[in-house]
Amino acid sequence: MLQSIQNVLRLLMLLARQGREPLKRSLAVNSGGLLVLLWSTPGNPPSGQVVNCTVAAAGPWCSGISVEDKHGLCVSEFWQRLAPSSSPGPAPDPEELCAFTEIYGTLHFLISLQISEIRLDKCAVRSQTEGFLHRLNLTNAGVNIYLTIKLKGEIYHRIFSGKAERLALKDQTVIMDVSSPIIQQPPVSALPGPWCQRGHPVSGVGLPLLIPPEAMEGGLYGELNLLPVSVLTPCVLWYPNLATRVTTIQMLLYSPINLPLLAPSAFLWQLPTCLALEELGLSGLTCTPSAGPPSSDIVYSLDRVQCEETEQEFPPAVKQTLSVFLFLQHTDPFLSQLSDYMASEVLLELHLEDVLRYNREALITALNSLLQNTLKDQQQRLKAQEKMRSAQAVMLSSLGSVVSSSSNVEFRDACLDRMMVQDTYELSASLRESLQRTTAGRTVSSSRCYSEQMDTATRLSWRHTNRNEI
Repeated sequence: MLQSIQNVLRLLMLLARQGREPLKRSLAVNSGGLLVLLWSTPGNPPSGQVVNCTVAAAGPWCSGISVEDKHGLCVSEFWQRLAPSSSPGPAPDPEELCAFTEIYGTLHFLISLQISEIRLDKCAVRSQTEGFLHRLNLTNAGVNIYLTIKLKGEIYHRIFSGKAERLALKDQTVIMDVSSPIIQQPPVSALPGPWCQRGHPVSGVGLPLLIPPEAMEGGLYGELNLLPVSVLTPCVLWYPNLATRVTTIQMLLYSPINLPLLAPSAFLWQLPTCLALEELGLSGLTCTPSAGPPSSDIVYSLDRVQCEETEQEFPPAVKQTLSVFLFLQHTDPFLSQLSDYMASEVLLELHLEDVLRYNREALITALNSLLQNTLKDQQQRLKAQEKMRSAQAVMLSSLGSVVSSSSNVEFRDACLDRMMVQDTYELSASLRESLQRTTAGRTVSSSRCYSEQMDTATRLSWRHTNRNEI
Protein backbone atom coordinates (compact mmCIF):
# COMPACT_ATOMS: atom_id res chain seq x y z
CA MET A 1 0.00 0.00 0.00
CA LEU A 2 2.72 2.43 0.99
CA GLN A 3 4.47 2.01 -2.35
CA SER A 4 1.27 2.91 -4.19
CA ILE A 5 0.87 6.07 -2.10
CA GLN A 6 4.52 6.91 -2.78
CA ASN A 7 3.94 6.53 -6.53
CA VAL A 8 0.96 8.91 -6.46
CA LEU A 9 2.95 11.48 -4.49
CA ARG A 10 5.89 11.10 -6.88
CA LEU A 11 3.61 11.98 -9.79
CA LEU A 12 2.12 14.91 -7.87
CA MET A 13 5.45 16.39 -6.82
CA LEU A 14 6.93 16.06 -10.30
CA LEU A 15 3.87 17.77 -11.79
CA ALA A 16 4.03 20.52 -9.18
CA ARG A 17 7.74 21.14 -9.78
CA GLN A 18 7.26 21.14 -13.55
CA GLY A 19 4.39 23.60 -13.19
CA ARG A 20 6.48 26.00 -11.12
CA GLU A 21 9.48 26.08 -13.46
CA PRO A 22 7.94 28.05 -16.38
CA LEU A 23 6.59 30.60 -13.91
CA LYS A 24 9.95 30.84 -12.04
CA ARG A 25 7.95 30.33 -8.87
CA SER A 26 9.70 29.14 -5.72
CA LEU A 27 8.16 27.33 -2.81
CA ALA A 28 6.59 29.48 -0.10
CA VAL A 29 6.67 28.75 3.61
CA ASN A 30 2.86 28.49 3.65
CA SER A 31 1.89 27.24 0.22
CA GLY A 32 -1.14 24.98 0.47
CA GLY A 33 -2.33 21.57 1.51
CA LEU A 34 -2.15 17.87 0.69
CA LEU A 35 -4.92 15.41 1.54
CA VAL A 36 -4.47 11.64 1.86
CA LEU A 37 -7.75 9.79 2.39
CA LEU A 38 -7.98 6.04 3.04
CA TRP A 39 -11.26 4.16 3.38
CA SER A 40 -12.47 0.58 3.04
CA THR A 41 -14.97 -0.66 0.48
CA PRO A 42 -18.07 -2.69 1.48
CA GLY A 43 -18.27 -6.16 0.01
CA ASN A 44 -14.57 -6.95 -0.09
CA PRO A 45 -13.46 -10.01 -2.12
CA PRO A 46 -13.07 -13.21 -0.07
CA SER A 47 -9.38 -13.58 -0.95
CA GLY A 48 -8.45 -10.24 0.52
CA GLN A 49 -9.59 -6.70 1.19
CA VAL A 50 -9.59 -3.50 -0.79
CA VAL A 51 -8.56 -0.10 0.47
CA ASN A 52 -9.48 3.02 -1.44
CA CYS A 53 -6.93 5.79 -1.48
CA THR A 54 -7.42 9.38 -2.65
CA VAL A 55 -4.64 11.94 -2.90
CA ALA A 56 -5.70 15.53 -3.47
CA ALA A 57 -3.72 18.78 -3.52
CA ALA A 58 -4.63 22.46 -3.52
CA GLY A 59 -2.94 25.79 -2.99
CA PRO A 60 -0.10 27.77 -4.59
CA TRP A 61 2.44 24.95 -4.33
CA CYS A 62 0.63 22.91 -7.01
CA SER A 63 -1.26 25.64 -8.90
CA GLY A 64 1.03 25.23 -11.92
CA ILE A 65 -0.37 21.76 -12.67
CA SER A 66 -2.19 21.91 -16.01
CA VAL A 67 -5.03 19.44 -15.82
CA GLU A 68 -6.21 20.00 -19.40
CA ASP A 69 -2.84 19.70 -21.17
CA LYS A 70 -0.71 17.19 -19.29
CA HIS A 71 -2.55 15.74 -16.36
CA GLY A 72 -4.43 13.13 -18.39
CA LEU A 73 -1.32 11.92 -20.23
CA CYS A 74 0.69 11.72 -17.01
CA VAL A 75 -2.05 9.78 -15.27
CA SER A 76 -2.20 7.21 -18.08
CA GLU A 77 1.55 6.68 -17.76
CA PHE A 78 1.17 6.53 -14.01
CA TRP A 79 -1.34 3.66 -14.15
CA GLN A 80 1.03 1.67 -16.34
CA ARG A 81 3.70 1.89 -13.64
CA LEU A 82 1.48 0.82 -10.75
CA ALA A 83 1.80 -2.58 -9.12
CA PRO A 84 -0.74 -5.28 -10.10
CA SER A 85 -2.40 -4.85 -6.70
CA SER A 86 -3.43 -1.27 -7.54
CA SER A 87 -5.99 0.02 -10.01
CA PRO A 88 -8.17 3.11 -10.59
CA GLY A 89 -10.62 3.58 -7.74
CA PRO A 90 -13.89 5.39 -7.08
CA ALA A 91 -13.96 9.09 -6.25
CA PRO A 92 -14.54 9.88 -2.58
CA ASP A 93 -17.70 11.41 -1.20
CA PRO A 94 -17.61 15.14 -2.05
CA GLU A 95 -18.26 15.90 1.63
CA GLU A 96 -14.87 14.36 2.43
CA LEU A 97 -13.21 17.03 0.29
CA CYS A 98 -15.43 19.92 1.36
CA ALA A 99 -13.53 20.93 4.51
CA PHE A 100 -10.21 20.69 2.66
CA THR A 101 -11.31 22.85 -0.30
CA GLU A 102 -12.86 25.43 2.04
CA ILE A 103 -9.37 26.08 3.42
CA TYR A 104 -7.20 25.79 0.29
CA GLY A 105 -9.60 26.43 -2.58
CA THR A 106 -10.00 24.54 -5.86
CA LEU A 107 -8.24 21.20 -6.21
CA HIS A 108 -5.38 21.12 -8.72
CA PHE A 109 -4.75 17.40 -8.37
CA LEU A 110 -6.99 14.43 -7.55
CA ILE A 111 -6.30 10.73 -8.03
CA SER A 112 -8.18 7.81 -6.50
CA LEU A 113 -7.03 4.20 -6.60
CA GLN A 114 -7.91 0.84 -5.13
CA ILE A 115 -5.25 -1.20 -3.38
CA SER A 116 -5.76 -4.92 -2.79
CA GLU A 117 -4.55 -6.03 0.63
CA ILE A 118 -4.16 -9.69 1.53
CA ARG A 119 -4.71 -8.81 5.17
CA LEU A 120 -6.06 -5.47 6.26
CA ASP A 121 -4.50 -4.49 9.57
CA LYS A 122 -5.80 -1.02 10.37
CA CYS A 123 -3.11 -0.43 13.01
CA ALA A 124 -0.34 -1.27 10.53
CA VAL A 125 -1.97 0.87 7.83
CA ARG A 126 -2.19 3.80 10.21
CA SER A 127 1.37 3.54 11.57
CA GLN A 128 2.96 3.00 8.15
CA THR A 129 1.09 5.85 6.49
CA GLU A 130 1.69 8.18 9.42
CA GLY A 131 5.42 7.45 9.43
CA PHE A 132 5.76 8.05 5.71
CA LEU A 133 3.75 11.30 5.71
CA HIS A 134 5.68 12.54 8.74
CA ARG A 135 8.96 12.05 6.88
CA LEU A 136 7.45 13.76 3.86
CA ASN A 137 6.40 16.74 5.97
CA LEU A 138 9.91 17.15 7.42
CA THR A 139 11.23 18.34 4.05
CA ASN A 140 7.98 19.78 2.66
CA ALA A 141 6.89 21.77 5.69
CA GLY A 142 5.39 24.53 3.54
CA VAL A 143 2.53 22.15 2.74
CA ASN A 144 0.11 21.09 5.48
CA ILE A 145 -0.64 17.37 5.14
CA TYR A 146 -4.05 16.03 6.15
CA LEU A 147 -4.50 12.32 6.79
CA THR A 148 -7.95 10.73 7.17
CA ILE A 149 -8.38 6.97 7.69
CA LYS A 150 -11.79 5.27 7.76
CA LEU A 151 -11.32 1.55 8.21
CA LYS A 152 -13.53 -1.04 9.92
CA GLY A 153 -15.89 1.54 11.36
CA GLU A 154 -13.19 3.69 12.94
CA ILE A 155 -12.22 7.22 11.86
CA TYR A 156 -8.81 8.76 12.41
CA HIS A 157 -7.63 12.27 11.53
CA ARG A 158 -4.20 13.84 11.76
CA ILE A 159 -2.61 17.02 10.43
CA PHE A 160 1.14 17.20 9.79
CA SER A 161 2.55 20.69 10.12
CA GLY A 162 5.51 22.32 11.80
CA LYS A 163 7.78 25.34 12.01
CA ALA A 164 8.95 25.85 8.45
CA GLU A 165 12.35 27.21 7.50
CA ARG A 166 13.67 27.75 3.98
CA LEU A 167 16.91 25.92 3.22
CA ALA A 168 18.70 26.59 -0.07
CA LEU A 169 20.41 23.53 -1.50
CA LYS A 170 22.55 23.33 -4.60
CA ASP A 171 19.78 22.90 -7.19
CA GLN A 172 16.62 23.46 -5.19
CA THR A 173 15.00 24.99 -2.14
CA VAL A 174 13.72 22.82 0.70
CA ILE A 175 11.16 24.00 3.24
CA MET A 176 12.20 22.03 6.33
CA ASP A 177 10.29 21.42 9.52
CA VAL A 178 12.67 22.57 12.27
CA SER A 179 10.35 22.08 15.22
CA SER A 180 11.52 19.81 18.01
CA PRO A 181 9.83 16.38 17.89
CA ILE A 182 9.42 16.46 21.68
CA ILE A 183 8.21 19.63 23.37
CA GLN A 184 10.36 20.00 26.47
CA GLN A 185 10.17 22.48 29.30
CA PRO A 186 13.06 24.60 30.61
CA PRO A 187 14.98 23.16 33.56
CA VAL A 188 13.88 24.11 37.05
CA SER A 189 15.60 27.34 38.03
CA ALA A 190 15.14 30.39 40.19
CA LEU A 191 13.81 32.38 37.22
CA PRO A 192 11.81 31.04 34.26
CA GLY A 193 13.90 31.15 31.12
CA PRO A 194 13.28 30.90 27.37
CA TRP A 195 13.33 27.54 25.66
CA CYS A 196 13.89 27.27 21.92
CA GLN A 197 11.70 24.54 20.42
CA ARG A 198 13.38 24.78 17.02
CA GLY A 199 16.31 23.00 15.45
CA HIS A 200 18.99 24.84 13.51
CA PRO A 201 19.97 23.08 10.25
CA VAL A 202 23.67 22.60 9.58
CA SER A 203 24.51 21.98 5.93
CA GLY A 204 27.37 19.70 5.03
CA VAL A 205 29.51 19.79 1.91
CA GLY A 206 27.92 18.50 -1.27
CA LEU A 207 29.35 15.14 -2.27
CA PRO A 208 29.53 14.01 -5.94
CA LEU A 209 28.52 10.36 -6.18
CA LEU A 210 29.82 7.89 -8.71
CA ILE A 211 27.12 5.83 -10.42
CA PRO A 212 28.05 2.13 -10.28
CA PRO A 213 28.23 0.17 -13.56
CA GLU A 214 25.22 -2.02 -12.71
CA ALA A 215 23.08 1.11 -12.21
CA MET A 216 24.23 2.55 -15.54
CA GLU A 217 23.42 -0.73 -17.22
CA GLY A 218 19.93 -0.35 -15.77
CA GLY A 219 19.58 3.10 -17.34
CA LEU A 220 20.70 5.51 -14.61
CA TYR A 221 22.93 8.22 -16.10
CA GLY A 222 23.80 11.86 -15.50
CA GLU A 223 25.28 13.51 -12.42
CA LEU A 224 24.44 12.33 -8.95
CA ASN A 225 25.18 14.28 -5.78
CA LEU A 226 24.36 13.98 -2.11
CA LEU A 227 23.97 16.88 0.31
CA PRO A 228 23.86 16.00 4.04
CA VAL A 229 22.03 18.31 6.44
CA SER A 230 21.84 17.81 10.21
CA VAL A 231 19.39 19.14 12.79
CA LEU A 232 19.96 18.75 16.54
CA THR A 233 16.80 19.11 18.64
CA PRO A 234 15.84 20.49 21.04
CA CYS A 235 18.08 23.56 20.98
CA VAL A 236 19.86 24.24 24.30
CA LEU A 237 21.98 27.22 23.24
CA TRP A 238 20.31 29.31 25.95
CA TYR A 239 21.55 26.98 28.71
CA PRO A 240 25.35 26.51 28.56
CA ASN A 241 25.48 24.65 31.89
CA LEU A 242 22.62 22.27 31.19
CA ALA A 243 23.66 18.64 30.79
CA THR A 244 22.68 17.17 27.42
CA ARG A 245 23.07 13.81 25.78
CA VAL A 246 22.39 12.72 22.22
CA THR A 247 20.31 9.57 22.67
CA THR A 248 19.09 9.06 19.11
CA ILE A 249 20.54 9.57 15.65
CA GLN A 250 18.17 9.33 12.73
CA MET A 251 19.27 8.97 9.10
CA LEU A 252 16.69 9.99 6.49
CA LEU A 253 17.17 9.52 2.75
CA TYR A 254 15.28 11.61 0.20
CA SER A 255 14.98 11.40 -3.57
CA PRO A 256 15.78 14.38 -5.85
CA ILE A 257 12.16 15.60 -5.49
CA ASN A 258 12.35 15.41 -1.65
CA LEU A 259 10.27 12.25 -1.46
CA PRO A 260 11.16 9.76 1.31
CA LEU A 261 12.73 6.62 -0.10
CA LEU A 262 11.38 3.22 0.90
CA ALA A 263 14.21 0.94 -0.18
CA PRO A 264 15.91 -0.55 2.93
CA SER A 265 19.62 0.15 3.23
CA ALA A 266 22.07 -2.38 4.66
CA PHE A 267 24.81 0.22 4.24
CA LEU A 268 23.16 2.61 6.71
CA TRP A 269 22.39 -0.27 9.06
CA GLN A 270 26.13 -0.99 9.40
CA LEU A 271 27.14 2.68 9.55
CA PRO A 272 27.82 2.91 13.36
CA THR A 273 30.85 0.63 12.96
CA CYS A 274 32.35 3.00 10.37
CA LEU A 275 31.85 6.42 11.97
CA ALA A 276 34.19 8.01 14.51
CA LEU A 277 31.52 7.99 17.22
CA GLU A 278 33.81 7.71 20.26
CA GLU A 279 35.51 11.00 19.43
CA LEU A 280 32.07 12.64 19.45
CA GLY A 281 30.92 11.06 22.70
CA LEU A 282 28.43 8.84 20.88
CA SER A 283 29.83 5.41 21.64
CA GLY A 284 27.28 2.72 22.36
CA LEU A 285 24.93 3.64 19.50
CA THR A 286 23.24 0.68 17.88
CA CYS A 287 20.56 0.29 15.24
CA THR A 288 17.01 0.11 16.52
CA PRO A 289 14.88 -2.39 14.61
CA SER A 290 11.84 -0.69 13.14
CA ALA A 291 8.41 -2.12 13.77
CA GLY A 292 7.08 -0.27 10.74
CA PRO A 293 7.50 -0.92 7.02
CA PRO A 294 10.89 -1.36 5.38
CA SER A 295 12.37 2.04 4.69
CA SER A 296 15.67 3.73 4.06
CA ASP A 297 15.41 5.56 7.38
CA ILE A 298 17.67 4.19 10.09
CA VAL A 299 17.52 5.03 13.80
CA TYR A 300 20.51 4.54 16.13
CA SER A 301 19.81 4.56 19.85
CA LEU A 302 22.03 4.87 22.91
CA ASP A 303 22.48 1.70 24.92
CA ARG A 304 20.49 1.23 28.13
CA VAL A 305 23.45 1.62 30.49
CA GLN A 306 24.20 5.14 29.32
CA CYS A 307 20.50 6.03 29.31
CA GLU A 308 20.20 4.95 32.96
CA GLU A 309 23.24 7.07 33.87
CA THR A 310 21.61 10.05 32.16
CA GLU A 311 18.36 9.60 34.08
CA GLN A 312 20.22 9.55 37.42
CA GLU A 313 21.73 13.00 36.86
CA PHE A 314 20.23 16.08 38.50
CA PRO A 315 18.81 17.98 36.82
CA PRO A 316 18.27 15.13 34.34
CA ALA A 317 20.23 15.58 31.13
CA VAL A 318 18.16 16.79 28.21
CA LYS A 319 17.81 14.01 25.66
CA GLN A 320 18.51 15.24 22.15
CA THR A 321 17.82 13.78 18.73
CA LEU A 322 20.24 14.29 15.87
CA SER A 323 18.49 14.00 12.50
CA VAL A 324 20.70 13.64 9.43
CA PHE A 325 18.92 14.36 6.15
CA LEU A 326 20.59 12.89 3.07
CA PHE A 327 19.30 14.74 0.01
CA LEU A 328 20.04 13.01 -3.29
CA GLN A 329 20.29 15.31 -6.30
CA HIS A 330 20.25 14.06 -9.85
CA THR A 331 20.63 15.89 -13.15
CA ASP A 332 20.58 14.40 -16.63
CA PRO A 333 20.44 16.67 -19.70
CA PHE A 334 18.77 13.90 -21.70
CA LEU A 335 15.69 13.84 -19.44
CA SER A 336 12.91 15.94 -20.92
CA GLN A 337 9.58 14.19 -20.47
CA LEU A 338 7.85 13.70 -17.16
CA SER A 339 7.92 9.95 -17.72
CA ASP A 340 11.73 10.17 -17.93
CA TYR A 341 11.95 11.88 -14.56
CA MET A 342 9.60 9.31 -13.02
CA ALA A 343 11.72 6.49 -14.42
CA SER A 344 14.95 8.02 -13.10
CA GLU A 345 13.45 8.38 -9.62
CA VAL A 346 12.41 4.72 -9.64
CA LEU A 347 15.82 3.62 -10.94
CA LEU A 348 17.63 5.61 -8.28
CA GLU A 349 15.61 3.99 -5.51
CA LEU A 350 16.09 0.57 -7.08
CA HIS A 351 19.89 0.98 -7.18
CA LEU A 352 20.18 2.99 -3.96
CA GLU A 353 22.11 0.31 -2.08
CA ASP A 354 24.56 -0.10 -4.96
CA VAL A 355 25.16 3.66 -5.09
CA LEU A 356 25.80 3.89 -1.33
CA ARG A 357 28.21 0.96 -1.30
CA TYR A 358 30.04 2.20 -4.39
CA ASN A 359 30.71 5.54 -2.65
CA ARG A 360 31.30 4.08 0.80
CA GLU A 361 34.56 5.79 1.76
CA ALA A 362 33.51 9.23 0.52
CA LEU A 363 30.16 8.95 2.32
CA ILE A 364 31.76 7.98 5.62
CA THR A 365 34.20 10.91 5.38
CA ALA A 366 31.39 13.36 4.59
CA LEU A 367 29.18 12.11 7.44
CA ASN A 368 32.04 12.22 9.95
CA SER A 369 32.77 15.80 8.91
CA LEU A 370 29.10 16.79 9.27
CA LEU A 371 28.77 15.18 12.71
CA GLN A 372 31.93 16.89 13.95
CA ASN A 373 30.70 20.26 12.70
CA THR A 374 27.26 19.72 14.26
CA LEU A 375 28.52 18.54 17.64
CA LYS A 376 31.54 20.82 18.09
CA ASP A 377 29.51 23.15 20.33
CA GLN A 378 28.42 20.07 22.28
CA GLN A 379 32.04 19.10 22.91
CA GLN A 380 32.94 22.59 24.10
CA ARG A 381 29.95 22.54 26.44
CA LEU A 382 31.10 19.26 27.96
CA LYS A 383 34.61 20.59 28.61
CA ALA A 384 33.25 23.75 30.25
CA GLN A 385 30.84 21.70 32.36
CA GLU A 386 33.65 19.44 33.58
CA LYS A 387 35.50 22.51 34.87
CA MET A 388 32.32 23.74 36.54
CA ARG A 389 31.72 20.40 38.24
CA SER A 390 35.24 20.51 39.65
CA ALA A 391 34.61 24.02 40.99
CA GLN A 392 31.27 22.94 42.43
CA ALA A 393 32.91 20.09 44.34
CA VAL A 394 35.33 22.55 45.97
CA MET A 395 32.51 24.96 46.83
CA LEU A 396 30.35 22.25 48.37
CA SER A 397 33.24 20.84 50.37
CA SER A 398 34.08 24.30 51.71
CA LEU A 399 30.47 25.11 52.65
CA GLY A 400 30.00 21.75 54.34
CA SER A 401 33.22 22.16 56.32
CA VAL A 402 32.25 25.64 57.50
CA VAL A 403 28.94 24.42 58.93
CA SER A 404 30.09 21.07 60.32
CA SER A 405 33.24 22.55 61.90
CA SER A 406 31.52 25.51 63.47
CA SER A 407 31.34 25.54 67.28
CA ASN A 408 28.48 28.06 67.19
CA VAL A 409 25.37 25.99 67.75
CA GLU A 410 23.03 28.87 66.85
CA PHE A 411 24.84 29.37 63.53
CA ARG A 412 24.63 25.67 62.68
CA ASP A 413 20.92 25.49 63.60
CA ALA A 414 20.21 28.60 61.52
CA CYS A 415 21.93 27.04 58.49
CA LEU A 416 19.98 23.79 58.86
CA ASP A 417 16.68 25.65 59.32
CA ARG A 418 17.35 27.87 56.31
CA MET A 419 17.98 24.85 54.09
CA MET A 420 15.09 22.93 55.75
CA VAL A 421 17.20 19.87 56.63
CA GLN A 422 17.75 17.83 59.79
CA ASP A 423 21.50 17.32 59.85
CA THR A 424 24.73 18.11 58.03
CA TYR A 425 24.38 15.02 55.79
CA GLU A 426 21.06 16.29 54.44
CA LEU A 427 22.58 19.76 54.25
CA SER A 428 25.30 18.56 51.88
CA ALA A 429 22.75 16.88 49.59
CA SER A 430 20.48 19.94 49.63
CA LEU A 431 23.34 22.32 48.84
CA ARG A 432 24.45 20.12 45.96
CA GLU A 433 20.93 20.05 44.50
CA SER A 434 20.44 23.81 44.88
CA LEU A 435 23.80 24.59 43.30
CA GLN A 436 23.20 22.24 40.37
CA ARG A 437 19.71 23.64 39.81
CA THR A 438 20.96 27.23 39.89
CA THR A 439 23.87 26.68 37.52
CA ALA A 440 21.80 24.57 35.11
CA GLY A 441 19.18 27.31 34.93
CA ARG A 442 21.63 30.04 33.94
CA THR A 443 20.93 31.49 30.51
CA VAL A 444 22.93 33.39 27.92
CA SER A 445 21.72 35.07 24.76
CA SER A 446 22.24 33.28 21.47
CA SER A 447 21.80 35.06 18.15
CA ARG A 448 20.96 31.80 16.39
CA CYS A 449 17.68 31.27 18.20
CA TYR A 450 17.15 34.36 20.31
CA SER A 451 14.99 36.31 17.85
CA GLU A 452 12.61 33.37 17.56
CA GLN A 453 11.81 33.49 21.24
CA MET A 454 11.32 37.07 22.33
CA ASP A 455 10.99 40.59 21.04
CA THR A 456 13.60 43.29 21.60
CA ALA A 457 12.04 44.67 24.77
CA THR A 458 11.87 41.27 26.43
CA ARG A 459 15.44 40.52 25.37
CA LEU A 460 16.78 43.65 27.05
CA SER A 461 14.81 42.81 30.17
CA TRP A 462 16.30 39.31 30.26
CA ARG A 463 19.84 40.57 29.85
CA HIS A 464 19.36 43.04 32.69
CA THR A 465 17.87 40.35 34.95
CA ASN A 466 20.57 37.78 34.24
CA ARG A 467 23.30 40.36 34.89
CA ASN A 468 22.07 40.66 38.46
CA GLU A 469 21.68 36.92 39.10
CA ILE A 470 24.21 34.68 40.76
